[in-house]
Amino acid sequence: MSTPYTLSTQTDPSTPTETTSTEITAVETAEAPKDAGPPSPQPDENFWLEDGNLTLIAGNVEFKVYKGPLVANSPVFRDMLSLPQPDKTDGAFGSPGISRCTCGYAPALVHVSDSPEDLRHLLRVLVPGKTPRVAPEDPTYNAVSACVRLGHKYEVDHVVQRSLDYLKKHFVESFETWPRIDPPRPPAFQGIHCIGVVNIARMTNTDVLLPAALMGCCMLDGAELVNGLTREDGTVEKLSMEDLGRCFIGRANLMQANTLATLNLFNQTLSEGCTRRDVCGPVFLRMLDELRNHERVVCTLDWFKYWSDYMDGRDDDRRICAPCYKMLQEREKQQHREIWKRLPELMGVTVEGWAAEHTPVIIQPPPEDAQT
Repeated sequence: MSTPYTLSTQTDPSTPTETTSTEITAVETAEAPKDAGPPSPQPDENFWLEDGNLTLIAGNVEFKVYKGPLVANSPVFRDMLSLPQPDKTDGAFGSPGISRCTCGYAPALVHVSDSPEDLRHLLRVLVPGKTPRVAPEDPTYNAVSACVRLGHKYEVDHVVQRSLDYLKKHFVESFETWPRIDPPRPPAFQGIHCIGVVNIARMTNTDVLLPAALMGCCMLDGAELVNGLTREDGTVEKLSMEDLGRCFIGRANLMQANTLATLNLFNQTLSEGCTRRDVCGPVFLRMLDELRNHERVVCTLDWFKYWSDYMDGRDDDRRICAPCYKMLQEREKQQHREIWKRLPELMGVTVEGWAAEHTPVIIQPPPEDAQT
C-alpha cells in the first residue's frame, strides 16, 4: 500500500529524514475520515440477481435473491416477509439474528446474524443463483453442518432431514453395512468433523448418530479433541464437557474391548473340522504367545482393523488347515460384531434398538379358498 511519506536514513538536512512510528501513526490517522464506519457489504458473486426482490445481509456480504423459494420453504421467512414491518426492530417476530426488515415496492432488506459462508450453503439448496448448480454426491462437512444448523433455525425441515439422512448413511447403525476399513464417516469428511456431527446429533435429537460419531472423536488425539474444529467462517466448535468426558472414558473402553476380543480370537479351541490338530495347536499357541511383542494389535483404538495381517505373519507358510483358518476369520467378525453391539454402552449413550437384528417380513399368499 502506498504511503504519503518516504523513509530515508540520510543525515543531510536538505533531504527527508526517517519518520518515526509515532509520526507515521499521526499521518495515517489524520488522513482517515473522522466518520468512517464499518465497510459497506459487498455483493455476493453468485447470489446477486439484478431483478431479485429480497436482499439478505450477512456479515459483510449482500445476497440479492428471489424471496419466493425462501417463503415457500421457511415458515420463519414467510412470517417475517408477509407483514409490513417498521423500519427498525430489535428482532423481527422475535427471531434471533434478524435486525431490520422493510417491505414495499423496493426489495425487502433483512439483516441476519449468520455468517456469509453458512448462508451461502443454505441458499445453494433453496434458491437459484447466476450459474446452474448440480448438488455434489458427497457434500463437504461445512455444507452439511450449515444446512442442518440454518435449516433448524429457519425451520426448513426437508433440508434438515435430507442432511440427517445423509449422515445416517455413513455414521451407520448396522454393522453389516460398514466395511471396517476406517471409522464410519462420509468420504468428504475428516476425522475432526466427528465433533460437529456429535453436536448436530445433540441439536436435532438424532441419537442414532452418536455411537459412531463419538467413536470417531475417540480416534482423535487429545489436542484435537479438546481444541475442537474450526469452521470455514473461523468460528471454533467444541464438544460439550459431558461429551468430552464420554470420549476420554470411551477411549479406555474401546482399548479394553479390543484387548479382550484379541484374546478371545486366539482361544486355543480348534475347529471341529481340523485336519491337522498336531500342527494347528502349536500354531495357535504361538499366535497367542507372540501378542506380547505386538502392542499395536492388542493396545489400539482401531479395534475394527482386521487381524489377518498378524495371523498371516505368524503362519506365513500357512501350516494352519483351511477349516481352522476359516474359523479364525469367523471369530474375528463375531468379535467385531459384539463390540459394535456394545458401542452405545462403550460411548456412554443409550440408543434404543441399536444394531437390532431386523427380521424380514414375509408376506404369505392368501389361502386358495380366499382367491376364489
